[in-house]
Amino acid sequence: MHSKLTPKLAAELANGAYELLDGSKSYQTLGTPHVWQHVDFQQRVTARTGGYILNRETGFAAMGIGKGRYGGDAIITIRGTQLTSGHDWATNAQIGLTGSSGGQTVHAGFCRAFASMRPQFEAFLAEWRTSHPGRVVHCVGHSLGGALATLLADWIGSSPWRQPVYLYTFGAPRVGLGGFALANTSRVNANHRCTHGADPVPKVPLWPFIHSPFKGTEYRLDSAHGGFSKLAHLMDPDAGAVPGYLRTANKNSWDALQRQASRNLETATKLDYAKRHQASFNEFWLDRLSAALITLLKKTGHFGVFVAQSAIGVGATFYDLMAQTLAKIAEAATSAADEVRGLLGHMLVFAGAAVTTVKDLTYATIRAIFDLMLRRLYEGVREALKRTWPN
Repeated sequence: MHSKLTPKLAAELANGAYELLDGSKSYQTLGTPHVWQHVDFQQRVTARTGGYILNRETGFAAMGIGKGRYGGDAIITIRGTQLTSGHDWATNAQIGLTGSSGGQTVHAGFCRAFASMRPQFEAFLAEWRTSHPGRVVHCVGHSLGGALATLLADWIGSSPWRQPVYLYTFGAPRVGLGGFALANTSRVNANHRCTHGADPVPKVPLWPFIHSPFKGTEYRLDSAHGGFSKLAHLMDPDAGAVPGYLRTANKNSWDALQRQASRNLETATKLDYAKRHQASFNEFWLDRLSAALITLLKKTGHFGVFVAQSAIGVGATFYDLMAQTLAKIAEAATSAADEVRGLLGHMLVFAGAAVTTVKDLTYATIRAIFDLMLRRLYEGVREALKRTWPN
C-alpha cells in the first residue's frame, strides 16, 4: 500500500517550487526542512517562460525520490507562472484546443508547455523505474503548475508501464473537455484537487472544459466570502485576512479537510430576465450561468452538436459558435428567446455592466455580452496570476 503525501507536505512542495525562479538558490534545498525530511531532490526541469506560457528558459519543476514513508517514490513538483506577458494563457478567452498524449481534447497552451518539459520527465522516470519498480509517482502543482501536473499524471497513467500515479493540485485551472476529464479519472490512482471558493483560477476555462476527477470531489479549503478575490489564489499571501493554500492545507490527513462534490453544472436551471439583478460576481453565479446555458442547449436539442463542434474549434471561434447557437435558439421559439434573454441579462449583471438591458438577440449582441462577461472574469484571473510569486 502506497502512502499519499499529506496535505501539508503537498502544499509545501507546491509552494517550494516557486523558489526555482531564484537562479541563485539550489533546487536541492527548495521548500522547508519538513520537505527535506521526505524528499531528496535530484534534478531540476527547465522550460522557457514568458510569451505564450514558455519563452524564456528558467527552472520550472523539481524531481526527486522520497524518503521514509515515501521511500523509493518519485516526487515531482511543478510551479505556476507569474503573468507578466500579454500573450499568456489567461490573457483572454481565445482558447486553442489540441489532442493530449492520451488522445483527448485539451487546452493547447497547457499541452505545449507540458510537451516542452516531457523529455526531461521521461528521462528521469525511465532511470527511476529501473531501480524502484512498482513504486508510485506523486505529481504536485499550483495554478498553471497544477494544470501541468495533471497532464503529467495523465501521461504517466496512459503510458505502457502503467506506473501508479497520485495527483495533488492547488488552484489549478481546467485542463480539458469532458472526454479528457473522464479518461484522466480512470488513469490517475488518486486525485487531490484543492480549491478556495474565492479563487477565480479554478473556474477557467469555462464549460465545456471540465475538471477531473469527472463529476468527482474537490477539497474545498476555504469558502467564498463576498465573491472572487485575487488574493485567494496565492499559496501564501502576505495579507493575514486571506488564508492561502499553504495555511488552509496545513493538515497531516486528507480526512481532516472538507470535501464536497463538484457542483453539478447539468442541473436544470432557468434564469428569469426580470430577476437578473440578483446575480453577482462570484463562483455561485458563474456556475448558475453555466448550468442555465447547458439547460438551454439540452432543451433545444443543440447540446450534443455544440460539444462535438467545440472539441474541434480553436481560438475565437469557440465563443463565436456559442453566440451563433444562442441566436438560432432565440429565433426558433418565443419561450426559448425568453430563456436566452434571461441568461444574457444575468451575464451582464455578473460582468458589472452599466446597462443590463438586452434589446435584441442577434449574434452581434450575444457575442458582445459574452465578451463583457469573459473580460470581467479573465481580468480577475490575470490579477490573481500577477500576484502568484513576488519579483
